[in-house]
Amino acid sequence: MMKKKLLLTGIFVMFSLAVRSQVGINTGNPQGIFSVDGLKNNPATGVPSAAQAKDDLIMSPNGNVGIGTISPGTALDVNGAITNRETALAVAGNAVDIPANVSLVRLTGAATANVAISAFAAPNPGQRLIVYNATTGGFGATLDGVTIPNGKALEFVFSNSFWRSTDGGSAGTSSVNIYNADGTLTGNRTVTQGANTLAFTGTQTNAFSVDGSTLSVDAANDRVGLGTTTPDTKLTISTPDNSFGLNHTNGTVNLKTYIGGGTGYIGTTTPNNLNLTTDNIARVTVTSGGKVGMNMSSPGTTLDVNGAITNRETALAVNGNAVTVPANVSQVQITGAATANVAIFAPAAPNPGQRLIVYNNTTGGFGATLDGVTVPNGKVLEFVFSNSYWRSTDGGTAGAVPQNIGDVKPSFSNADHNGWVKLDGRPVGNLTATQRTAANSLGFASYIPNATNSYLVQDNARLGSVNSSNNRKISRNQLPDFQLSGSTSSTAPSIRYDIIYNNGKPSDNVESRTFLAGKIGTGWRQQDNRNTNVLAQDAHNHTFTTNSVNGGVAQQSINIQPQSLSVNMFVYLGK
Repeated sequence: MMKKKLLLTGIFVMFSLAVRSQVGINTGNPQGIFSVDGLKNNPATGVPSAAQAKDDLIMSPNGNVGIGTISPGTALDVNGAITNRETALAVAGNAVDIPANVSLVRLTGAATANVAISAFAAPNPGQRLIVYNATTGGFGATLDGVTIPNGKALEFVFSNSFWRSTDGGSAGTSSVNIYNADGTLTGNRTVTQGANTLAFTGTQTNAFSVDGSTLSVDAANDRVGLGTTTPDTKLTISTPDNSFGLNHTNGTVNLKTYIGGGTGYIGTTTPNNLNLTTDNIARVTVTSGGKVGMNMSSPGTTLDVNGAITNRETALAVNGNAVTVPANVSQVQITGAATANVAIFAPAAPNPGQRLIVYNNTTGGFGATLDGVTVPNGKVLEFVFSNSYWRSTDGGTAGAVPQNIGDVKPSFSNADHNGWVKLDGRPVGNLTATQRTAANSLGFASYIPNATNSYLVQDNARLGSVNSSNNRKISRNQLPDFQLSGSTSSTAPSIRYDIIYNNGKPSDNVESRTFLAGKIGTGWRQQDNRNTNVLAQDAHNHTFTTNSVNGGVAQQSINIQPQSLSVNMFVYLGK
């Protein structure tokens, strides 16, 4: 039965070939003498679309073969990629043999010199061969005089008994190009890169150059030189003296660098401002008129600063109550222990107008004097150099009287000022920290003295103490040495004495005689009460009372305050 089926199929095929002269596989609608529809997606009638023909193999009536196309234009017309299977060949002794019937080889292994390639003679001219030099060592590989650079691929075609490079090389010679031979450019050339990149790699210090040192690329150190073949930075520009180097311009503004006369310059050569920026913000502006602004774009003076200015401080220790200020400093802090006023020595400024700030931070409470102007202890004073001297900007001049902690002065001022504290008896705790320290150094622990209605005196008492009073009361021993005198009264006394035996007169005599006697009594004698005392004159004193010396009022104190001019007293304790 099987034989019958095969016989019928063969008869049918032969009948089809004879009738139609076309063969179709997987299709009843062949498009050529021989037509294969790989995916069986062609239409039953009509012409397949380009997408449907993508899987077709066609032999046209003129003998052309098409793959992926139903209308081949050449003997072999392929609509798609063609793969030449690669054969890997390892070099041995810097040589390699290519076997017959291969179209792509990859040379592998280690090479210590240029590799010699031996290849078969093609059975027919026109056979093609691609060689990829993938050896290690960095050496080329040569076939019939044409060298494939290390890491590169080259295509050869067999013609006239030799394998010839399709990049222009010929048997027995190396291909002539900018990579292996010098040459002369015979005309203008343009490289159209399109979306492609153009890269140069190198390992030498002058790996790429233009006209000697006009442009030099140091590939070994990743540097570029302009005017030099030995750049020492990422970009080095070398020019003769008195020459410009870099120019950045938009056609209006020119920003240039310049070296001349031992000096380097950078700035605009056009009437435009120069800005120094950080974080894309202009921090320093130099106008075309020479004004400098810091944190401002339109300075109004030679130097216009929008912000604080810091003069870095130099600490100097006193030695023997003296100190020397070095040159080129703008602020000094004088430290250490002083036992007397400190002498400051400062060099003459190179130019008038230089400023110097002096902070007297010495211990001991003494001032520090520069060119006759004294900086009080614990205080800061600014000086400006003018007319050969350092002059105080607070008005002091050479020869001014120094101010020291503890100095006392009268003033018509009613309030503290410039370190001078009114002697009003206030608590020390109400003073500034500096003033409290100064007050304690003078012995004022809790309160400063109160100079109200007090006079200055040097009496060996505790300094600052207020003693005695402006009022006095006179003691007895402070009165003049004198005696009081006076006389007794002549008025008859009213004193009566009874005389019992009155020289023979009767005892019943009613009225007695009047006597001044040792026993004093008044009144009338009573007849039934008889005095038996004997009349006698005893020793006795007389007293008398004078008028009061002060008129009979309480004793008052004496005000000893002289006529005076009213002022306020101040002590210098600093600020």
